[in-house]
Amino acid sequence: MKDLARPTARLTGESAPSGGDGGGTAVCRCGAGSHAELEDRCAAGHVLRENRLAVVTGHRSVQFWRDHAQARREIVESVIADAGHGSDGSAPRALELAADGVAQAALVRDSAYHRMVEAGGPLTSSGRTRRAFEVWVRAMDRLERHLRMVGLRRQPRPVQSISEFVSEAAGAAREGTE
Repeated sequence: MKDLARPTARLTGESAPSGGDGGGTAVCRCGAGSHAELEDRCAAGHVLRENRLAVVTGHRSVQFWRDHAQARREIVESVIADAGHGSDGSAPRALELAADGVAQAALVRDSAYHRMVEAGGPLTSSGRTRRAFEVWVRAMDRLERHLRMVGLRRQPRPVQSISEFVSEAAGAAREGTE
């Protein structure tokens, strides 16, 4: 490995600081020599340049966005179905675009919510609002707007008449006694 503490030490043959020999052993910027067991770290435990250690950050976020296409498609299909259209492409293009906006806003909202939960809530320990909370609030606003465009309205469910309910209950009671 290279002498990283003093680049000229490699060229001139000088010895590296803190006991490194300058010829083949890595020395950290902090001045510590090579770690006895780990070749990618110095004796103080710092990671050396040109190491071969894996860096894994945001792995949950990467997984979330890999899976988002299927989740987005499911949301779009359910919004279109709720509007009374099938998945055969008979829905108006404006409805498809609004449904896609609903799906995107819902996914961003969910992602921000999960991030806020992981961070410990909407406020920091000093009382400041977290960025994830701001993203969540904006996504909620967008989701509401897109749902209004789609035409979110309450559809009453058909209700049984009293005579149907009584006859059904009587039939269930007869089956239970037999």
